[in-house]
Amino acid sequence: MPRDLLSQHHELRQEQILAPRQIQSLEVLLTPLLELQEKLSQEIASNPVIEADKNPIEELSGDPMRSASNAADAADASNKEDENDISDLLKLADSWHDNLPPIHSRNYASAEDDEKREFMFNSLIEQPSLQEHLLEQLRFADADTKTTEIAETVIGSIDNSGYLKTHPADIAIATASSMEDVEKAVELVQSFEPAGIGARDLKECLLLQLKRTRGNNRMLKELISEHLEDLGRNRMPQIARAMKCSVEKVEELTRKIRSLNPFPGSSMAPSDPVYIIPELTVEKIDGKYVISSSDNYLPRLKISQTYLDLLEKPDTPTDTKNYIKEKLINAKMLLKSLDQRQSTIRRIAQVIVDTQYDFFEEGVEHLRPLTMQQVADKLGLHETTISRAIANKYLKTPNGLYEFKFFFTTGYQSASGEEISSRGIKEKIKDLIADENPQKPLSDNKLSSLLKKDGLNVARRTVAKYREELGIVSSSMRRKFS
Repeated sequence: MPRDLLSQHHELRQEQILAPRQIQSLEVLLTPLLELQEKLSQEIASNPVIEADKNPIEELSGDPMRSASNAADAADASNKEDENDISDLLKLADSWHDNLPPIHSRNYASAEDDEKREFMFNSLIEQPSLQEHLLEQLRFADADTKTTEIAETVIGSIDNSGYLKTHPADIAIATASSMEDVEKAVELVQSFEPAGIGARDLKECLLLQLKRTRGNNRMLKELISEHLEDLGRNRMPQIARAMKCSVEKVEELTRKIRSLNPFPGSSMAPSDPVYIIPELTVEKIDGKYVISSSDNYLPRLKISQTYLDLLEKPDTPTDTKNYIKEKLINAKMLLKSLDQRQSTIRRIAQVIVDTQYDFFEEGVEHLRPLTMQQVADKLGLHETTISRAIANKYLKTPNGLYEFKFFFTTGYQSASGEEISSRGIKEKIKDLIADENPQKPLSDNKLSSLLKKDGLNVARRTVAKYREELGIVSSSMRRKFS
């Protein structure tokens, strides 16, 4: 064997390995409030030392987090000592029973609240899918067995927007049928509700709906069949010349087309309910904006007295005592993670409230520029910590419910020295377009000039970018010809 194959190499490499408590702290920080409920329920189930106090009592004086931490610190230290030397641990751990970290300062939800939530969840019904809706109509359709079998394959090839995505030739091969039989099955499915279902493209979708709702309107049919592309580009004069009618008539027909649904399946597609619980609430009290928490959505935790009693008994086996001490340490890690999570989110919210006073008073146009790095610098944290802390978290304000990330945006400085965020610029663009003359819509260049008159030096390309992000089409597409 060649000698070099047996040679050894030394390599120095620096790696960062997260400790279990760091991993848990990150997970707790990233988790939204509603999911945190489930996580805490799992922790309670896996760690018998932790219990949810269903009958919370008045908190004792002092710093509860420090008492809890001291108890677990004592447990940690006692692992290195003789198992009988635990008297100090018991004295400290006993204080856990009635004390909680600041995150649990409110009482747990009442029985009435639980009953309301249970009713809300039980009241949810599962909406049938589009395919189930079509198959139900197929059951009552007057069709032969062969057509019904092919129609089932057709229905299975329709996406949630309502379009047939599989070519009829492929359906013919899959069902060992002729093209004539497949077309017959497609026509059957296209006769179902909602109108326009099973179309292969937008033109066919609109024509199917037109046939069902408008009858044999020759001009509408011609506009859809022959001029749909020009219609999409707002070429009204060219369409009017081709159809030998006035621009006003084309616009009238266009309004009728806009009443049709380009995505007929969307009305039947089930939507999963999304529940959002704000992490914090901002309220104006005595002229000041005050932050309050939503901790009542989390269980009030305590340490099981049963396990503390076992730890105190001299006849408890050593393995059992070691197990209890290990679980006490895990409980400490959890409580510290919860406390750090709440403290970090609250501190970020306070910076937002301090920075965005004008937003709370006057609305989105007065939102100030704020970056995660700026917040990180103010709080002495890393930018990635800020990013993790605000991920999928919501803040309830007098102006509505907003994601934390809504308040983070770059911006501009006006000629007067006033700072305004990019969201504020977007609101100004939206307002300018809302007030424009429909027959002479404002171009991006014109919008840029108007913003500059207000002291905001925003380039045309930036205006175009913001307009597109707002979902507003270009001036040529917005133009009305009558």
